[in-house]
Amino acid sequence: MSEGGGTSDATQNAKAEMPFRLHDMTLRFEFANLHSILKPIDKVRKELKFMILLAYSEWNRDLIIALMVGTLAFILGSLSSEIFSGGNPDLVGLDGLTDVGSFSFFQMLLSLVAWVWFAYLILTNFPVMRIHSISLLLMWNGMMFLQVLFHEKNSQFPSNMVLSDMMFGVLIMLVILFFTYFFWKAVIETRDLHVQVRHVHEDVRVMEREMSEHSLVGWGSLLVFWLLATFYSSWNGIHYIAQRTDPNTFFYVMHIFSGLFIVPVLMLLIWYPQRMLGSDARISTTAAITAEIEMKQGSLKIDETAKCPECDVKVELSRESDGQISVPCQSENCDSVFGVIGTICSICNEKFPSRFECNSCGINSPYIDCVPDLEVW
Repeated sequence: MSEGGGTSDATQNAKAEMPFRLHDMTLRFEFANLHSILKPIDKVRKELKFMILLAYSEWNRDLIIALMVGTLAFILGSLSSEIFSGGNPDLVGLDGLTDVGSFSFFQMLLSLVAWVWFAYLILTNFPVMRIHSISLLLMWNGMMFLQVLFHEKNSQFPSNMVLSDMMFGVLIMLVILFFTYFFWKAVIETRDLHVQVRHVHEDVRVMEREMSEHSLVGWGSLLVFWLLATFYSSWNGIHYIAQRTDPNTFFYVMHIFSGLFIVPVLMLLIWYPQRMLGSDARISTTAAITAEIEMKQGSLKIDETAKCPECDVKVELSRESDGQISVPCQSENCDSVFGVIGTICSICNEKFPSRFECNSCGINSPYIDCVPDLEVW
């Protein structure tokens, strides 16, 4: 297979760009030596080690600045004298905001500016993951808001919790879990498609090795850790404020300590898929890509008059509504997906060809020569 040979060369070039590979990772101690059932733990540890070492060796100045800005935004918003003192419990709403001291109010504004700056840096540095980056930030805020709802009528939550008082908080939690599942599924299916298209090979063992090199088990465990960290940090912060009449400093300290993990892990979650799949990838579920292709295919009109200029064999092409010529993708994995000449295929990221090679007579000519001239009148 010609695809296998070409892809193998591309794979070797990709490997050369990597400072090290996942299979190069070794552990000083493996839990599998104690019992074989603990082997998945070692697998997760190896992948996490690979991710962290790769980030350490490749994160540039822009990503380090984004990490520092995000951490600074969290610290400015958390280490406040107003939060530490519990504020005035007799004031709510805007009255409570006007009662904030001038320094604390300035600190709050600085934190807001830092968060906006952090979001901007994330969106510019991770173009492939923009939508999912916004989703993760909204999920973090959702975690904080659902804790507010949980503590609204029960400052001792989860002690003495009443299910009827948790309805809106549980609803937000379900929405967060849905977005998490959608994020996970989109990355996993994009990875599968990436391996099937970019690393296709006639040897099944080579395909299996490439799939193992693109394993996302460690990334998935990091996503679970991030969810737990945001939940735990949010719970500690809201729990501390809810008990403002008798605050426990331990909850405040744990809120800050656990929150310091959230920003770097969030950046790892959105950086790693973009690094492994490429900056030209499109993180989306297979169902979404298929639906978009079907909608686009439905708007095409197949040109029945297109023929080979040499032997008159029918040529498969179509016309867009604006007159542009669409041709099928040459990759076998795209199932004859149509696209405008010169544009990029949404599945395999290859350019749609501008020339047609006839299987009957062997002529190689531009697609435009296959379209017959039509009379103006």
